[in-house]
Amino acid sequence: MLTIIAFIYIYVKLSFMLTKTLKSINLFLIFLIPFIPLYIANNLFFPFITGKAFLFRILVEIAFALWLILILRDRRYAPRFSPLLLSITIFTIIVFTADLLGMNAIRSLWSNFERMEGWVTIIHLWAYFLIITSIFGSYYYDRSSNEDTLRIWHRFLNINIFVAVIIAIYGLVQLSGKAEIHQGGVRLDASLGNAIYLAVYMLFQTFFSIYMFFIAKAKKIAGYSVLVWVYPILTVLFAFILFETATRGTILALIGGIMLALFIYAVFGKGESKKWRLISGGAILVIILIGVLFWINRDAKFIQNNAVLGRLASISISDTKTQARGYIWPMAIDGVFDSTKTAVIGLGQENFNYIFNEKYNPNMWGHEQWFDRAHNVYLDWLVAGGILALLAYLFLYVLAIISIWKSNIGIKSKSIFTGLVVGYAIHNIFVFDNLASYILFFTILGFIHSMRENRPMKWLEVGDNRTENQTTVRDYIFIPIIIILFLATLYFINIRPIQANTRLAIALSYCSSGGKPTASLYSDALNLNQYVANQEIREQLISCAGGVLRGDYNPDVKNDFYLLTKQEIENQIKATPNDTRIYMIGATFFDGIGDYQTGTPLIEKAYELSPTKQTVIFELVQNYLNSGKEKEALELIKKAYESAPENRTSRLIYASALILNGQEKKALELFGTERDLFIEPIIINTYVKLKNYPKVIDIYKKLTESTPDNLNYYSSLVTAYLYNKQSSLAISTLKEMKDKFPQAKDQIDEAIKQIQEGKITLPE
Repeated sequence: MLTIIAFIYIYVKLSFMLTKTLKSINLFLIFLIPFIPLYIANNLFFPFITGKAFLFRILVEIAFALWLILILRDRRYAPRFSPLLLSITIFTIIVFTADLLGMNAIRSLWSNFERMEGWVTIIHLWAYFLIITSIFGSYYYDRSSNEDTLRIWHRFLNINIFVAVIIAIYGLVQLSGKAEIHQGGVRLDASLGNAIYLAVYMLFQTFFSIYMFFIAKAKKIAGYSVLVWVYPILTVLFAFILFETATRGTILALIGGIMLALFIYAVFGKGESKKWRLISGGAILVIILIGVLFWINRDAKFIQNNAVLGRLASISISDTKTQARGYIWPMAIDGVFDSTKTAVIGLGQENFNYIFNEKYNPNMWGHEQWFDRAHNVYLDWLVAGGILALLAYLFLYVLAIISIWKSNIGIKSKSIFTGLVVGYAIHNIFVFDNLASYILFFTILGFIHSMRENRPMKWLEVGDNRTENQTTVRDYIFIPIIIILFLATLYFINIRPIQANTRLAIALSYCSSGGKPTASLYSDALNLNQYVANQEIREQLISCAGGVLRGDYNPDVKNDFYLLTKQEIENQIKATPNDTRIYMIGATFFDGIGDYQTGTPLIEKAYELSPTKQTVIFELVQNYLNSGKEKEALELIKKAYESAPENRTSRLIYASALILNGQEKKALELFGTERDLFIEPIIINTYVKLKNYPKVIDIYKKLTESTPDNLNYYSSLVTAYLYNKQSSLAISTLKEMKDKFPQAKDQIDEAIKQIQEGKITLPE
């Protein structure tokens, strides 16, 4: 106890000897945040997401603790009140309430490794806003002028631009083919790992560079004359990288934001140069003209042959109807307004999947089957927090625009930041937010907050400008509390989840090709009991276990995986009892290893929770077929087929079920010709299951006649003869194959020898 007291005393003394240094440390931490988009944590699971999120949280937590100590010492570091600060705080509280009252409070608070959002991220963004506006705002007191605050903000924006240049160069290297695009294809993603994330990042940086161009142009001091020429080049570079992400919504957002900025300057810049106002108006007309010409020629080869221009040309109302957004947006609205409670306060963050599974539209069969976002920020907040959260979120934009126009910055700056806010709002119509865009959005809100000379909050003006070495009883009470809370936050919000993530990554490395899967590695990760990690660990365990149990591994290893997987499926069901996903994944695992009896109740529950999703029905049908429930399977697959007849997979499974139920003629009617039906492996396997080998032989004989150069068809015909105990025909077919496929002569001779010696055994 004496040691602890002595430690606290020494720490307090040292803290106040370094009070002036604390501000510098805080500034250093703040200026590190723009570098976060560069960080890729290759040793972590979801390296483009988790590493950035953990780094952001740790930096904010350290800065927040230091900031609280600064507030104790000096009123200059107290938060400045503004409607924006109040609005952000109210938004944070509403989201917290919605999360607690939602479908899955723990998941809403913690999120998962794939997203790393949840309320934990929201509260860190709130803290980031407080820190950056308070620390930067403290410069107001140096000369009682907002110029000092704006100057530090300009340095911060320049750091953002500097980092963006590095990321843009990375994108150019990807474009040249000398670095891989992480998502594959041609859409640049740089260190963000996602084309959409890179696009919105460059949207902000483009407007930052435009703004800083005018700031540099207005300065008459050394060094800025060079930047006047640099910023326009960077603006073009950032816009080009954005364009090469082929993210249509963000490209439209950039165009719309720039056009709005030009319009505002042309109309409201009455004190500005008439020439430049006319040029702004002319630029708008040029953009419109280019847009019209592009649309008229959208079917031209030079547009269609370009990956980016082709995507832009495909934008249409009819195109929207066939995209996932055309289905999930109505689902989101329908799901939220199912009840008064969800309409008002939503389902909590990270819970869109409940709506998606329950309201699933069968016409989405060709799209992703596990959407966890509505791909529209406004609908995402409507789902997460109902009307209250959506209004609170929209109010951030409204207050941002109002604050911009109530500030005393010039018309150029007002035009640029209005264009940026509106451009970001347009972007958010088509996508969901990510950490990089969240940080930039709250940075802009902080900058807008600082544009006005906001008064400090009186009730937080607790400092009394004491001398460096002077301490009070209050210091000995509050500083230890701050330290303890900081350490606890650091440990439980970051260190433990990082440990779980690292252990999962290690477990997965052993499960990869050529590795030695070990169930205990997954147990070690789960023993940390981190909700942000548990579901992901369990899903990866199930995936690995399926391969182990079907592979050539030691029986003890298989048994360990089976017992652990079965237990963890049960544990996840307890944690998320109404989530279709765990029932589906669990059933697929058990069905995949032939344990249909255990899989049946799981897939039946999944069907109960998501009765219109074809993938769920397919798994249930296969389970029933393998359990001898052909009639029940036929009824289910008929329903799936009729809900979306154009889905070829459902048609094939339906035809298979019809054949198993003795309705071959009806199965043929679904495909029109025998060849269209019998060429499908699932149909051939159906006849094999029925032990109708003559039919299988007939099918492959016709296939070899129609496609005589297909070696696989001949091999399958030989196998069918063997199943039908017609060894002589199998051998004669093999001899015929030697003439047609001389390259396989040695293998064919060996097969003939084994058949003649009776060494070939066929699986049951």
